[in-house]
Amino acid sequence: MPPSSLLPTRLPAFRLLVLGIVLGLVVLILGPAQSPAAAADESPSAGSAPAAAASSTAASTTSASAGTGSAGEDSDASRPPDGKTIVYGIPGLTINDIDPVRTPNLYELFSNGSAANLNVRTIGSATCPGSGWLSMGAGARAQAGPPTDPELEGSKATCPALSAPSTSDEAAEKALDGADEAANSAAGTSSSSDEDLPGQAAKGTTTATIDDFEAIKEPNVDSGYSVDYGMLARLVREQGKTVPQGTEASSAASQLEPCVAAEGPGAAYAAADQNGVVANYTDDAAATDCRLGLVDLGSIGSSAWLCDPIPNYSYTVPVFFDREERVAEADERLGDKLEEVRDSAAPGSEEPTIIVAGLGDSSGLPQLRAFIASGPGYEPGNLSSASTRTPGLLQLTDIAPGILDQFGISSPNGISFDVTPTEDEPDERIDDLVSEAQKATSIYQHLSTFSQLLDIIFYVLFILCGVLLARNLIGRRGGARTAPTVHRFLAWVSFAAATLPMSAFVAGLFPWARLPHPGFGLSVSIAVSAALLFCVSLLPPWGRTWRGRVAALSLLSFLILSADLITGSHLQGNSLLGYNPIVGGRYYGLGNQGAAIFIVSLFIFLGIAISWLRARGHRRLVFLLPLVLGLFAVFVSGNPSWGAKFGGTIATLAGLLVLLALVSRIRLSIFRLVLIGLASLAVLLGIAFLDWLREPGSRSHFGTFFDQIVTGEALQVIGRKLGANLHIVAINPALAIVTPLAIIAILFFLRYLLHFPSITPATRAGRLANKWRGRLPQVFEDQDIHFGFLAAVTGMAAGLVITDSGIAVPSTGAMVLLPYLLALSAEHAQETIVDDKPRRGSTRTILMSAEDASEPQGAPKSGTDRA
Repeated sequence: MPPSSLLPTRLPAFRLLVLGIVLGLVVLILGPAQSPAAAADESPSAGSAPAAAASSTAASTTSASAGTGSAGEDSDASRPPDGKTIVYGIPGLTINDIDPVRTPNLYELFSNGSAANLNVRTIGSATCPGSGWLSMGAGARAQAGPPTDPELEGSKATCPALSAPSTSDEAAEKALDGADEAANSAAGTSSSSDEDLPGQAAKGTTTATIDDFEAIKEPNVDSGYSVDYGMLARLVREQGKTVPQGTEASSAASQLEPCVAAEGPGAAYAAADQNGVVANYTDDAAATDCRLGLVDLGSIGSSAWLCDPIPNYSYTVPVFFDREERVAEADERLGDKLEEVRDSAAPGSEEPTIIVAGLGDSSGLPQLRAFIASGPGYEPGNLSSASTRTPGLLQLTDIAPGILDQFGISSPNGISFDVTPTEDEPDERIDDLVSEAQKATSIYQHLSTFSQLLDIIFYVLFILCGVLLARNLIGRRGGARTAPTVHRFLAWVSFAAATLPMSAFVAGLFPWARLPHPGFGLSVSIAVSAALLFCVSLLPPWGRTWRGRVAALSLLSFLILSADLITGSHLQGNSLLGYNPIVGGRYYGLGNQGAAIFIVSLFIFLGIAISWLRARGHRRLVFLLPLVLGLFAVFVSGNPSWGAKFGGTIATLAGLLVLLALVSRIRLSIFRLVLIGLASLAVLLGIAFLDWLREPGSRSHFGTFFDQIVTGEALQVIGRKLGANLHIVAINPALAIVTPLAIIAILFFLRYLLHFPSITPATRAGRLANKWRGRLPQVFEDQDIHFGFLAAVTGMAAGLVITDSGIAVPSTGAMVLLPYLLALSAEHAQETIVDDKPRRGSTRTILMSAEDASEPQGAPKSGTDRA
């Protein structure tokens, strides 16, 4: 029977243990250090409360105010008219394009304002300009259709043409009739909004419609994302015109209108409502009285990427493409528009706020784009938001909420812009942002190569296990003398391979992105990091034994990951096994593959450490060490300010409870395993509820998920996550089969089945497993190491089920766990098998080497005090 089945039952103690862990975690989570986003709520740049979403009175402005005034202003004092906020969209623009000579207008805005790299990911790998504009206006990921031409299906280098809005009265009436019909069917009323009527358009604008807007929206129907089309324009309009009390009549008349003027087809996509109606379309957004203007300046791209030209907006470029020339043209157009803004500004009005954003990609290779904001509140520095928590990094869906926050309008997610001032020169700031963008691009380009390298190494280990440990290869004669050498060889190879996954994170400590060839610098950094981890693990005293080496490497991996999470996840971001800002699935906290290494390293180390403590009679520490270190790991992973890993925290907690139960001699049954799973889930839901109580812009992934449960979107999100898992299996089957291969290697090549007394060499499974000379049964004679192994497997299994894209958790964990087990097997390499071919009913006789025989008589043998 398995060792756990020999243990006495202590259910009441186990219940008390579970209850104590739950209460302890709640106490820990109730008082964590505030997240950066939460801390921002105490600053003037914090977003306003949700209750003020529809307020029509003057609201408090942020530190990035666009000239709307502040709540502390004397209400009886007159003030000058607001300055406009105008967003200029140039899809394809990057920070690297900014140059004092070639782009003087962009350089001046950058020098006087705040900037960031912009993630423009929507749905799909690369973002077309139409998708970028549509997502910006909705504040959510969206894809603009119409669907790709069937003849071009599968092509990643084609964007659908943007539909230029129609301003004819016939088109406007048709669109409004459609809006009335939709309103009647939804609300049962025949009235329509006056703001949508053509006659109600702001001065200098007209109502326009986008033809066949249903086809443009079609790609989002089953995407799994909720898209609120035209959210930015609607919330600005709903706030109404705000005039501070006591403002003189002349100044009050000069206050800007609560509308969004759209200039150009891309801007129309951002301002259009769900029926394709653009309430305020214009040829000159600067000349209107609208508070906010959106201006489409065209795209910087290649002829292979953007097709079907739109007159005057250059969405298709000549065959002879010169990027620098295109960027210079965009800067010249921007300069002309800025002149128009200055010329049309109301006398005595406040300074306008100018935003320039690269709202989309310019080729099939996605990259981080440019975001520049200049005006009141935007001092020279780096921009960030609560969604990224990284200075100098924003995402496309932050733009609309950030602008609303400037106006004192609450957005659904409560995001606001956060400025980190700096005294660096503009060129230094550009170099820093370009370096981060280059790092993201290099990681994105080499991610598949590194993943394939790890897959190949794992497959080589799998083949070596199957071939080198086979009796037929070693030979019946002399096999007992050859087997130890084979095990030592496999141990050194596997131990070196075990350093590679962790080296992907440690490489972030080196400035490889600033080298002339970043890809080469990344490779060298990974190799150096792996060598450092390997050498540290061999240092005495722990480096004298295989157990010590494995314990050192696993503890070092766990501590590095923990320290990184506590200090801001700098190694997780832009890592080959972490997350990439270009992909934008996650910007901070613990990623899936990092969680796998975190879990396996924790429990393998605890198994070895518990064995060492028990052998030396430290019985209290045998229980206290896993309790303290395990709770620390759960706290680091689950703290919304640090790991913020929902599924990973449940997986870690489940593995910890299994380990504590086994160490405490509690027999585990199916019922108790289910109880452990429910207790882990209950703890994490409690943490998610506490995080949900914070302001929307301050929540982590925990609070966001709980909000999705409350709003009923959780099933939609879970469906999208399951789809992501299937997508990973489809595009990377090599990663998906790592887990079953690891199971085969452990069960048969390392003869794990022979660890169980019920499976003797006389059985079919026993005969199959006994064809290899794996030493894993001897390793697991030490039950504490076995317990650590079972806890690690439990954690990976839970991660597979609960974590989004969870297939990566057991697959990455197996790439570390199997090498660890191969290295531990070498600890028994000197053991000699006398009976080389066990017969039915016979027992395996193990003769210990002289090294083992020389142990003192009183020294505890492996496994003698475990049962």
